[in-house]
Amino acid sequence: MNLKGILQHKSDRDQLFIFILIIFISTFFGTLLSAILVEDSSFLKLDVLNPENISQLKILQLITSIFIFIVPSFVYSYFVGGNIFRNFGFSRHINRQSVMLVLIMVLFIQPFVVYSMQWNVSIIQSLSDIFPSLIQSMEQMEESAKEITTAFLKMHDITDLFFNLFLIAVIPAIGEELLFRGVIQKKLQSMMTNPHLAIIITSFVFSAIHMQFFGFLPRFLLGILLGYLFYFSKNLWMSVLAHFINNAAAVLLMYSSFSNKLNTDITKIVNTEISFVLAFLSVLIVLFFIYLFQQINNKEETN
Repeated sequence: MNLKGILQHKSDRDQLFIFILIIFISTFFGTLLSAILVEDSSFLKLDVLNPENISQLKILQLITSIFIFIVPSFVYSYFVGGNIFRNFGFSRHINRQSVMLVLIMVLFIQPFVVYSMQWNVSIIQSLSDIFPSLIQSMEQMEESAKEITTAFLKMHDITDLFFNLFLIAVIPAIGEELLFRGVIQKKLQSMMTNPHLAIIITSFVFSAIHMQFFGFLPRFLLGILLGYLFYFSKNLWMSVLAHFINNAAAVLLMYSSFSNKLNTDITKIVNTEISFVLAFLSVLIVLFFIYLFQQINNKEETN
């Protein structure tokens, strides 16, 4: 039974609804596969940070990422029919100027990202008197996430480095961009008359799905940047590249000789010295490069 192209004549709303169903089904099978491969999952509750268990946790993370982001996207594209890569917005033509601008934008956005994280943390902490139990639960979740992230990023040799780059940079960059920009943003743009609203909604979902409240705002803002890179270039490789650079930088910094001096506690990032002026300059510079990026890609489109 050939199911290729069965969604081709469905409306954008129906396609998006079916895509969400595919995500849930794929997640179920991913969970089932994880249970089969990791027979004894008691370590998840008992001693998850034991170095002997980190490798198992990384395998679970890899399976989860593949079955939540990559598998549903390709299954959906198969059901839609046509060229599977063109469906997502991948283009064979990659402009070198655009690549350089993407690299520069990801680097220059970092002060603003850190400042927005400080703002995010201060907002949540200001609500601690109003919702003490809720904020305490959020802080416990962030502390657990920080401990796991720190354990993940402990690298003893070059093999650990390359595996972490694959797990934390390559897979999320490809998988999350396929799902959020390649499918959801494209579908919302088709359904709405306002592409900017589609980018904002997609970025909100992109940040919310990570379930890390102290980093919601910076992840949301990065999602907006990724969304506009895709929107202006019409090439998913641009947002994949930006996503990869952002994640890979974190991995590489933790592998460096000064990694022990880095503060990885997200709840104390408000103490870092990122001023409003520096964050504002960061935004202005990135907006300028986005303008250049848009002009270059508009020129490419008209040629």
